[in-house]
Amino acid sequence: MGRSSLFARQQNRELAAEAREMSRAFADSSYLRWVTGENDPERAWEGYFAHTQPQARAVLDGVLATFPPEDRAAAIQLAGAVEAFCLPSKAVESRVFESPGPSAGHLIGISPLVVQLSAEIAWGLHMAHPYAPEALPAGWQTATMHAQESFALTVFQFVRALERPGEAPVPVTMLDTASERIEPAESPASTNPRSFHDAAMIFALAHELTHVREGHLSSGEGQSAGPLLIDQRIAPLMGISDQENEELTADASTFTTCFNYLLTTWVWAEEFRKGAEQSRKRPTDTRQWNLMAWKSAIRATEICEAYYSAVLLLAHLTRRGGDEDTAHRLQTTGMRLPYVQQAVQHVRQKMLVPGYGPFMWTERDVAYRKAHHSWRLHLIENLLPQTSRHRPTHLPGLASRYLTPDETWQDSASAAASLPVLEEQLATMERELGPSHQNTLATRVTIVMVRFAAGGDAHTAIAELRLGIADMARALGPSDPSTFAARHNLAQVRRKSGDRAGATTAFVTLFLEELRVLGADHPEVLDTRYELAHLRGEDGDVAGAVTAFTSLLADQERLLGHDHVLTELTRRSLTQWRQETANPPQEATAVPGGPLIAHAPVFSPDHPNTLPAYEARLAHLERSLGHGHPDTLTTRWFLAALRAKAGDASGTAAAYAGLLKHDLHAMDFDDIDVGVLRANLEYWRSVEPR
Repeated sequence: MGRSSLFARQQNRELAAEAREMSRAFADSSYLRWVTGENDPERAWEGYFAHTQPQARAVLDGVLATFPPEDRAAAIQLAGAVEAFCLPSKAVESRVFESPGPSAGHLIGISPLVVQLSAEIAWGLHMAHPYAPEALPAGWQTATMHAQESFALTVFQFVRALERPGEAPVPVTMLDTASERIEPAESPASTNPRSFHDAAMIFALAHELTHVREGHLSSGEGQSAGPLLIDQRIAPLMGISDQENEELTADASTFTTCFNYLLTTWVWAEEFRKGAEQSRKRPTDTRQWNLMAWKSAIRATEICEAYYSAVLLLAHLTRRGGDEDTAHRLQTTGMRLPYVQQAVQHVRQKMLVPGYGPFMWTERDVAYRKAHHSWRLHLIENLLPQTSRHRPTHLPGLASRYLTPDETWQDSASAAASLPVLEEQLATMERELGPSHQNTLATRVTIVMVRFAAGGDAHTAIAELRLGIADMARALGPSDPSTFAARHNLAQVRRKSGDRAGATTAFVTLFLEELRVLGADHPEVLDTRYELAHLRGEDGDVAGAVTAFTSLLADQERLLGHDHVLTELTRRSLTQWRQETANPPQEATAVPGGPLIAHAPVFSPDHPNTLPAYEARLAHLERSLGHGHPDTLTTRWFLAALRAKAGDASGTAAAYAGLLKHDLHAMDFDDIDVGVLRANLEYWRSVEPR
């Protein structure tokens, strides 16, 4: 591409030659024979390198072109000091190598397995969980459910193939099939299936380039030279090593790089489709630019989420292969996505939203990522055990839970250890921003709350919060969101110290002022109502608490959505207080129904309507296609994992028993797979209620 020509001219030919030799050293003959169709190992490698190397270099040049103008000199320098190539082996990680030859620099080896698996998952979830389902034609629910089953089956086949030693590593996938059916000229760049593979390549290469650029390569002392995502004094409190911190830093940086690359590439591709001469004479249409920015943000998010899913799957495979160290590293990295999401949120809100509009960070966006997170855990904890040749469903899940930064500060020991870091940040803010700046005042309040969580005295915390609120009111105004937040914290401290009357008075006063300034539908007002509802119950007015939570739940479902995290929290609290009544109604724990199209996380594995929807789908397919039809069997197989997730031992056993009555070769199941199904059936029958 034209924008890459500057960096292509800076390419170090000696380093490129070293990359060629490195690629040859990693050659995997069985893989290359499968990829190229060549039986001769040398011709197979030459064909593979000739195909992948220009692509890898073009992506590298394109990534360098995303550097801001002030970093152009650094980009040019990197163009001559870094070379990229595709590892032609089953490597489960991309890697950075020091140049082994006389030419100084680094070689980035990209794992084709990570790229292909990330692209496949991103494509599968894009089809199986539409971002804007209301824009789809009638009947989209059926198509989505079929896509989810196909996606799950593809992942199963992918994992099965990778567990076969010495055989072709990857079968024909959904993404391969879609790409073969669509010519590049037939669809816009942003909707072409190939863009998923391109985005995965961008993500993998930009990730490793960040390590090079930020100095995250191990030094003699083993310490990182560049800045890290999480402060190195706080990271150990969360169990995050320097190496993991470097991976998180690279991933957080990679999102923005991937977004910038996709945005400019797609806009230029669309202009080219309209005619190169016209595009030189006509500035890019603002509406088109914003639309491309929106699609670029979605695609970059999809690849980021899919990358972490791929990492968790590869952690399972490396553990099966006996490489426990690599498996642990991959698994730990794969479960740290919330930290990257937090950094991405900051970038999008502070940098991208002002330039491209509020669509860059919306409730729909949050819900979409939540659904991806649900799928990621479902793949590892439910689907992978069902599909793996060696791991029955009932074995413990691979996923672990880690503390978030907010949870770390609520833990007394971690909060105490975090205080010096926060106090140092406050001193810097006071010096650079001034004592009356919004960030300085907010950090003061945060320190008070962390000190209280660390075991501090409530009376001291209350006095310090009062001073902070007074300073906020003078500097920012009494109705500023930061002032309201500090007053919310003050009421919480009173409540936790046992002063429920004082907490109730403080929350009531805050509620009335928030209602006047923000309006009844503002999330902060809903949050204050939540606290007041709990206080009513704690004061003995259980019926009042139930009434308050019932009203709040209806408003949250209307304003935030049925599946919003705060809505679910209120629903659980309502259930809790209803159970305190003398005669709790039967529907107290029931999840309200409603159309599946109503909210974004449609058909995500933890959506309350997903399991009933697939039960109905199975019944429909059995009536219309028959019990032994491949589509019916696939639905029953997929339903087994959903029932297992719900803890329905009898239903899970029934699903496996129904499968084993039929010939499963149409689903590409072999004798080993059938043996796994039988083992699962035996287990779930053994734990059925008697």
